[in-house]
Amino acid sequence: MAAPTRAPGGAYEGAGRQAAVAVRGYSAIVVTSDDVVAAAHTAIGIGLAESAHRLVMIGDLAGEVAPLQALVPDDDAHGIYDSFEFGTSFMRIAREVSGANNLFIMPSGTESAATEEIFTSRRWQTFASEFASADELLLLVAHSDAPGLDKLVAQTDGVVLVGLQRLPSLPAANILAKIPHPIIAPPPKIDISPRREPSPNRKLWAGAAALLGLGIIGGALVARQRSAASEGTPAVALADTASDSAAVREPEILPANPADSAVALRYAVEILAANTAEGANFEMNRHGAQMPAATISLVPIGDTEATWYKVHAGAFADSAEAETLLARLRRRRIVPDSAGSIVSVPYALVVDSIPAQAGMTARVREKLRDLTSRGVHAYALLQSDGTARVYAGAFDRPDQSSLAATALRVAGLSPVLEYRTGRLP
Repeated sequence: MAAPTRAPGGAYEGAGRQAAVAVRGYSAIVVTSDDVVAAAHTAIGIGLAESAHRLVMIGDLAGEVAPLQALVPDDDAHGIYDSFEFGTSFMRIAREVSGANNLFIMPSGTESAATEEIFTSRRWQTFASEFASADELLLLVAHSDAPGLDKLVAQTDGVVLVGLQRLPSLPAANILAKIPHPIIAPPPKIDISPRREPSPNRKLWAGAAALLGLGIIGGALVARQRSAASEGTPAVALADTASDSAAVREPEILPANPADSAVALRYAVEILAANTAEGANFEMNRHGAQMPAATISLVPIGDTEATWYKVHAGAFADSAEAETLLARLRRRRIVPDSAGSIVSVPYALVVDSIPAQAGMTARVREKLRDLTSRGVHAYALLQSDGTARVYAGAFDRPDQSSLAATALRVAGLSPVLEYRTGRLP
């Protein structure tokens, strides 16, 4: 079988758009990878998302990277190299991207800008200060092996790693986001040789063998999911793809604890479905402390880039308990009489766990406060063994969790999709 290949540039651009929430508030960032094309696509995604709020300039420090070059509208080769060599201002070498207001590309230049002299120049500190003063964003695309990368990063606000967990040369770097290399399985080989119709007895044996095979595959998947859960990574089964020209199907996401489906806390109250993060955060800031297991669930709307930011409360095995919570929230005027509904959302993303210990209530509160300070609206459920699982979001289907999982990974967490289990504290 052929080896899996990496996903096309659109996957990185989409991840970059989602990572934009992690870089908001910063003004000078290095986007680096062992694959500069992937880094460039990621920077474009961040730039497209952020250009809706402020001016964004993407600089090519890797040497005529194709995705960035494709956005340069003219044949003028002058760029960053020429700015450092001859003193040309950034605004003179920047090219505005057609159809994207506030987004500019700075090409590498008449010669490659991937030199140690340019990377280690103290001018970057001045540029970073200027972008911060103007509330603008500078994104610098560089190879992870570039000489002087550590000196460059030290003069910026931080780094976005694409396909990398860490950089030995940057042990103290401020890592703003980590974006993994998405893997796409190769298309399966199709056997077109003529087949003879099997005899009835052979059909029976084939059916038995198929059932046995499914049992083996199912056991392997469960083992894989348990292994993934123990390692803090989500269990993912990659779907086959068609040809490169066909649309790539999203990976199938499976819960890591399939045996717990029967005891899942599947019912909750949907308080609000907002089309902006601000609307959901406003509701959480107003009433989150008064709602048990309150959380915000990022749910993609179909195949579009639009997102619902749903505020959920409660985690119950019985829908009647969810009805009771909704009635209580209405009596307290937290939820209007015409709002709120009971929904089935058995899945959630586990972002942490707390061992059994004295003072569990205080430990849970401390953990949730820490996550809230990082922009994660999480909740805890006590388990039968005395431990607590910390969850984020609540979802009707496993695939609905993909956007939220990406956002949590951008925040530096390692979410694992599971059926919700336990009880409210």
